[in-house]
Amino acid sequence: MQVFLRAFLITLGLTWAIPALSAFDNDFKINDINLDEANFLDIKAHRYRKSLEYDWFDTTTGWRINIASLDGDLAFLQSELKLQKELSGYVNIRLEVEQEVFYADKEFPLPTAEAEIYPWAGNLGFSLLGTPAYEKREMDLGVAVTWGRRPWNYIRFEYLDVDRLYNEKNATDNTFYSKEPTAMKLEAAYQFGGQYKLRFKVSRDRPLELIDPDDNGIFKHEASDYFLLFDYQPTADSVIGVTVNGFTLDKSSAQTGQDQQQATDFISADVYWVRGMGKSYEVRVGTQYDHISNDIRDYINSNNDLDYFMKTLQVYTTAYHPFNEHMAWDIGLYIGQVEEQQNYLQDSGRDTLNDGIESKLRMGFEYSSSDGRSSLQFNISLNLDDPVNDPGDGGAISFQSVF
Repeated sequence: MQVFLRAFLITLGLTWAIPALSAFDNDFKINDINLDEANFLDIKAHRYRKSLEYDWFDTTTGWRINIASLDGDLAFLQSELKLQKELSGYVNIRLEVEQEVFYADKEFPLPTAEAEIYPWAGNLGFSLLGTPAYEKREMDLGVAVTWGRRPWNYIRFEYLDVDRLYNEKNATDNTFYSKEPTAMKLEAAYQFGGQYKLRFKVSRDRPLELIDPDDNGIFKHEASDYFLLFDYQPTADSVIGVTVNGFTLDKSSAQTGQDQQQATDFISADVYWVRGMGKSYEVRVGTQYDHISNDIRDYINSNNDLDYFMKTLQVYTTAYHPFNEHMAWDIGLYIGQVEEQQNYLQDSGRDTLNDGIESKLRMGFEYSSSDGRSSLQFNISLNLDDPVNDPGDGGAISFQSVF
């Protein structure tokens, strides 16, 4: 037990020490982030419950999608597909795509195809991977090395040349990379002693620099993201755990008449207790902290210089109850202290501050397959902090299937 705890603490330290970033998402815009005060409660309310999360982690093949209202105009989107076919004990073929959007519009990423080879049919594997695209300039090419086999008890390092052929195959315009983008990712998933689960993922996008000679344009980008889950299961149907995830993002865009820079940081930490997974009632109690900051500097018009942040500390409880072979109800209560601030560095008259309590009640209905491996859920939310003037608070639709 002591050895495991030391390993966990070392892993946690490495997770925080590695600079943050994920593969470039083709977002060349400077994002002016302005969330609704209840958005972190919205996102939490409509995520997958713990037993569905475990179903997802326990398989190498599945797909899921989650669409939840953030306000009258915008939505939280989570989509993920993973397919794996084992040709033999030596070769696996995989296809993966994943996206999560909540603060700015993002282009849907290209899927990543991977050929995974275990030369001795043991634990050591090597991979060739890439993203197929009609325009060859948009293809990513990479390699990976793995010890172990997914979905559990493995560690994997990946290196990716993003837009590998851009400078050689760009027939669309005159843009080119003066610093070519690359991305690195380290991930692992282990189960210990039948009671402990550890998963982590850390990725880093190294700095890129894209030149547009026709418009005197220079775009720069670097980023990182991280994810850590540590769960303790005292019994098969209960969990005590913590999940931490976040990202950092730095980018700038300069061209004739425009010169802006953006720095964004996000962290989310969730501590929870779950009981009754696979039983008549699955109950969860937890607390979650979310913080996002977005600083914009405008070197043409300093009146647009802005420091923005929003943070939420919430407590929540959920109860899930299947009442026949296919159907279940799912209820959640979320209460949070929210602080949101816009600070214009050159014009304090435009500053805004929102500070108060947000609360919501989520009511969900699930229809699932008889084997429990596919789940379709509909949610609606009620605004408890203003039930008379603004009772409705949006809803969500989610689906998950593992096979």
